[in-house]
Amino acid sequence: MENMIYAGIVLYNPGMIRLKENISLIIGQVDKVVLVDNGSKNMDEVENLLTQWDNIELVKNEKNEGIALALNQIIEFGKKNGFAWGVTLDQDSVTDEHLIKNYLNFLQKHEIDKIGCLTCNIIDRNFKLHHEYRKDIEYKEIEYCITSGTLMNVEATIAVGGFDSSMFIDKVDCDICINLRRHGYKIIQIDYDGLLHEVGHARQINLGFRKWEMYNHSPFRRYYMCRNTSYLLKKYHDEYVLKMFFRELFHTILVFIFEEKKVEKFAEGIKGFVDGMFNC
Repeated sequence: MENMIYAGIVLYNPGMIRLKENISLIIGQVDKVVLVDNGSKNMDEVENLLTQWDNIELVKNEKNEGIALALNQIIEFGKKNGFAWGVTLDQDSVTDEHLIKNYLNFLQKHEIDKIGCLTCNIIDRNFKLHHEYRKDIEYKEIEYCITSGTLMNVEATIAVGGFDSSMFIDKVDCDICINLRRHGYKIIQIDYDGLLHEVGHARQINLGFRKWEMYNHSPFRRYYMCRNTSYLLKKYHDEYVLKMFFRELFHTILVFIFEEKKVEKFAEGIKGFVDGMFNC
């Protein structure tokens, strides 16, 4: 499986300590690492850091073009350079040192038709939680996974039209998963703790009937979360997205009750819902 797997990382004003840890743990597992930068202000620091490695390439966008467009650049890099699979990473996610080995072992052991992407158990830094599996199950087919730590089938991703660049940020991973499944591709999760991931500055609240994670995202992010949820509902018209829409609506109410800057976040959320449904 020579020249089979590469890694791609999207950058936007990254923290150097975490980025160094991220690159250090993935670069020895793959044949190549490509970084796509979305107009970071600390490019001098990034370029200085990258002098430590040889098998790494940097693509610089003049401005922030959004995560979806950057992910498409990563996938196009894989196609151009003859890679079958590419693992996509956020700048502050950190992989286990055996992630790619476990992905390769799975692909060699199991002959499953039309795998669109392969993911693992994700450990959230905020909660140190991951989903428990039954001991007799090595993997399962799922509806959705985040892009960070996911092994993307390059050919399949291109075949379905890639990531939707109109979404800019948030729910981009939902869209590609729905699109892959609609085209007959499978999303497979293996029972392996492969990625340490962090979303916002999260805390849990107990609502009695269940616990709910509050991530304290900025008003900017709240806008795109709500906008893109509405956009996906308009785009796909299915039960999965409808449930996601109502979850996001309920989450917007919780943000107004429990988070700081609640009025601004709530206003941006409502604006996002309206724009996603009528202005996208």
